[in-house]
Amino acid sequence: FTRSRSAPHAAHTMASTRAFTRREALACDRAALRTGIVHFGVGGFHRSHQQAYLDDLLRLDFDAAKDWCYTGVGVLEWDVKMRDYLKNNDWQYPIVSRVGPTAEDMTMDVQDVVTMRDMQLSFEDPVATVRLLAAPTTKIVSLTITEFGYRVPLNEGDYKLIEMALEGSVDADLASENVDPACAKATVFGLMLAALAARFKAGVRPFTVMSCDNLPHNGDVAKKRMTAATNALSAERFGSVREDFARFVEEEVKYPSTMVDRITPATSPQDIIDLKAKTGIEDEWPVMCEPYKHWVVEDNFVDGARPAWERVGALLVPDVRPHELMKVRLLNVTHSAMCYAGLLVGCTHVHEAVTHQMVRPYLKRIMTGEITASLVADPTMSELISGLDAYAELVLRRFENVAVKDTLDRVAMDGSEKFRVQGRAVVTEGLADERSVRGFALFVATWAHFLKKAVENGDKVKDASAQLVSAPWTVNGGGLEAFLDVEEVFGVLAQHEGFRSAVAREFDDIEQSGVEATLLGYIFGAGNNSNGDLANAHRDVSRVSGSFHALDEVCIPEEAQPDEAVAFVPLEA
Repeated sequence: FTRSRSAPHAAHTMASTRAFTRREALACDRAALRTGIVHFGVGGFHRSHQQAYLDDLLRLDFDAAKDWCYTGVGVLEWDVKMRDYLKNNDWQYPIVSRVGPTAEDMTMDVQDVVTMRDMQLSFEDPVATVRLLAAPTTKIVSLTITEFGYRVPLNEGDYKLIEMALEGSVDADLASENVDPACAKATVFGLMLAALAARFKAGVRPFTVMSCDNLPHNGDVAKKRMTAATNALSAERFGSVREDFARFVEEEVKYPSTMVDRITPATSPQDIIDLKAKTGIEDEWPVMCEPYKHWVVEDNFVDGARPAWERVGALLVPDVRPHELMKVRLLNVTHSAMCYAGLLVGCTHVHEAVTHQMVRPYLKRIMTGEITASLVADPTMSELISGLDAYAELVLRRFENVAVKDTLDRVAMDGSEKFRVQGRAVVTEGLADERSVRGFALFVATWAHFLKKAVENGDKVKDASAQLVSAPWTVNGGGLEAFLDVEEVFGVLAQHEGFRSAVAREFDDIEQSGVEATLLGYIFGAGNNSNGDLANAHRDVSRVSGSFHALDEVCIPEEAQPDEAVAFVPLEA
């Protein structure tokens, strides 16, 4: 890998006929930068979003921001590639935001970021990672580990590290060769708990745990995962100190919720080629994204210690929930609904699907008729209701951005987690309030056809629950009925005959008439699935509210074994 550099002719304004601007790396004393935030999950989205805000703040007020730079931590083997790239780039990289109606007319803004100080791989030296997290200068530990990352159970390596920390034996005198090899498999939450145990033992104040994942109430989800793990520590192994430690984790650590937003597709080889051709900048792993970014943060940090993100456009608020609910439902859920329909009609990219003559009106109807209805019905949304229509239009315009070149296949990844955490509540609330959810029945039907086609073609299903959602589509697997039986994904909907029947009708319509005709039927309220008795079926389905009890479902049993090959697939939008 090579450090980002510009060809001499490619100075800051034009390359060929295409405009670009560049904010070169801040000229500063890099030795003066200090780690204040440790981040798990250094992927494209973290680099395009949280790092961008801090880099903006560093440019605005160096002295105020210099102690808040990032050290990244990777826990999976493929994180080696990111660590090596960043290290060989002297921990700098370019964020390339693009916008334009066509590939020929797009404009680029390049921001060279310097706020990443370094990156560790926990499996190389887990004790060193615990020490990093336990250092009093580490004030915040942030996460972009995807929805499934919160469900990975602790393992023996985690327990050994926590045990050592509570005994006070993770100090600098402990040689790495004396550490049990099981510790190399320590998980994100195990490492954080071990570091908090070390702080607890030393009488040091805890750090803040800040989730930046696309999870409703992500702070509460992180807190529940942490407290459940500490409460599960055995008295026989950890003794009476576990109760005081559990209280420390629950009461002293802060877990602010956040709403994050910036569409950040994976960087392609062509992106790297285009960047050099259009700007003269050579870099092996630039971050490609849209210009738009949004961040809403609950102002709830240990001792109030945090960067002044509000000075560079972030919103610091007492309650993130209305903002996150609006974004997750109108953007993320719409993203998922679009990708399956778009793929079935033959589109490849997001901008193609959102401008398709059938897909776009389908999206507009499901957004305004079903998703917005769920938000209007939520009493916590009152202050944002007047802006819902404008936000929905903004979402569709952002999807139209050709320059982003986001693929539908990427959006389709981890569909089971996305529906379970983001979309399912819209359906359960709609049924409880006797509203139409036909658009969501069609959403699930297109997803089912997508999975059926992938399995029949022998394509890999990129999903944290790939086995569960693929098995129904194998020979003698049971088909749609077996798919809708998967309670891990559909929850109470698996038992809701009205919704199951609605999905079956849409599924059959797609099979018999084609997806475009089925979409047209939904758009105009025609076809054999006009919602009929769907909204009235099973009226006893209890309202799950906007929070849809995500906290009751976020953890999986300790004995469960996640599919590590997809457990940390980046879900960036």
